[in-house]
Amino acid sequence: MMKYLVLFKTMAGKGGEFWEAFSKWPDEPMKGVWIESSWSLFGYWDFALIIKTSSNENAVHFVGEVLRATPGVADTSTSPMIVLKEHKMM
Repeated sequence: MMKYLVLFKTMAGKGGEFWEAFSKWPDEPMKGVWIESSWSLFGYWDFALIIKTSSNENAVHFVGEVLRATPGVADTSTSPMIVLKEHKMM
């Protein structure tokens, strides 16, 4: 299983349009891709997703064919994540 950080911007004034579509997505928006968590951000990027995929190809297809096709999405940046150390919460 591979994990990715997906950052993305929405078009000006289209954040609500994106949210309306995104809120209907299942946890597995396409075969082999699972959304672990979603975040609203402040700064250059508007939103972040942490996804798990069964392959690199699934991550590429998800971002290119599902996320970028969602109304309001303007730009994306995807980075694979590699665990350096698991930290325990007290």
